[in-house]
Amino acid sequence: MEAKESTGSAAPAERHAGWNELFFDLVVVAGAGQLARLLHDGPHLADLALYAVVYLAFWTTWAGFAVYGDIAAAETRVRTLLIAMFGMAVMAASVHTVQSSHAIAFVIAYVALRWQAGRVWRRGSIVVDWPLAQFGAGAVPWLVSLFVDTPLRYWLWALGIALDIVTLLVSTRERTLRRAGERAARRRDGRPPPGPAHGPVAEPPRLGESRIDSAHMGERLGLYVIIVLGEGVIQIIDAASERDSWDGPLAATGLGAFGLLAAICTLSLLYGTNGIPRLRKGALAPRLAMLLHAVMTGFLVALATALGSAVAHVDDVLPKGQHWLLCGAMAGYFAAGLVAALPLADRSDRVWLVGWALPCLAVSVALAPLGVGLPAWATIWILVALVCWQIAYDPGTSGAASSGRRWRGFRRSAPRGA
Repeated sequence: MEAKESTGSAAPAERHAGWNELFFDLVVVAGAGQLARLLHDGPHLADLALYAVVYLAFWTTWAGFAVYGDIAAAETRVRTLLIAMFGMAVMAASVHTVQSSHAIAFVIAYVALRWQAGRVWRRGSIVVDWPLAQFGAGAVPWLVSLFVDTPLRYWLWALGIALDIVTLLVSTRERTLRRAGERAARRRDGRPPPGPAHGPVAEPPRLGESRIDSAHMGERLGLYVIIVLGEGVIQIIDAASERDSWDGPLAATGLGAFGLLAAICTLSLLYGTNGIPRLRKGALAPRLAMLLHAVMTGFLVALATALGSAVAHVDDVLPKGQHWLLCGAMAGYFAAGLVAALPLADRSDRVWLVGWALPCLAVSVALAPLGVGLPAWATIWILVALVCWQIAYDPGTSGAASSGRRWRGFRRSAPRGA
């Protein structure tokens, strides 16, 4: 048996990521570094689109096996994780030349791992919190892309990712169970009748739900955010190490870049859940929270690239493409926080939520075209101030006492961990 079904009993107290899961997550370190390289040149819109598709393919693969480890718990097979780790390593190594010689290797590894991620579950086990375990239609366009050339190949990749996103958006628990029951009924109706010509027919497996351990999965998702932020640290250090002279502008840029990553870590992990700022436990269905996590961490990997470029260009203004990438990545991060926070509050409190998120989102968007001529360190410190605003924001001091009290209560009750 490769996975265990939930029984409705309480999850074991204080369950944390095991050594096998932590070792598996090392492949994310390599993957984040390789994915960031897609954005080093420019980037142009085509580069951003390719990055988004390839990143979501990588993240989806990781998530499939992370969910397996979460549900299987002590029954997780190390061999399965090692096979997945090797396949993801192939994907990561293929990223740099995914537009040319290694596209085939990337696709084969991805399709094989998607197949393996669906195969690990016991027959009749329905993973209602991760519908992609049952529905692998998103991998079909990738398989077809092996037989076509560019640019149609990239469109097929995008189609596959789009199918996965739609599946996560629309596949509720009830719909997932209903579709699984319908498939089981069709298989049962299509079986030949028992008799001498066919022999006895085994009964179809009984369907059962498998649910994730929210606390444990939240820790895994939080660790993923830390790994992605660590890629930002690596990019900063690499850029600084290549400079002969360490001067004031380098110190201002480097300190600001580290401060930005530290502020994001604080906002995401101390004032949120699953590494998503202001997301509270149970506010979103697990599949939606994980999809939001994928989008947010994609922006953070892009931010890592932009910060490395900022340190490398401390003597002049940041190249226009990298400046837009820096501001756009932060705008995406703020937007993810707003999406996560909106389900938390009633209608009156959402006014205060707008005061928390909208200024930061608006400034980061406006900074892209208006701050092109600013030195890199100035842009970074403005972004640091925006994140610090979200950490320190308390509307209770500016009127509307009743709403302020409700919001302060929300702040006190916000989960303080991944």
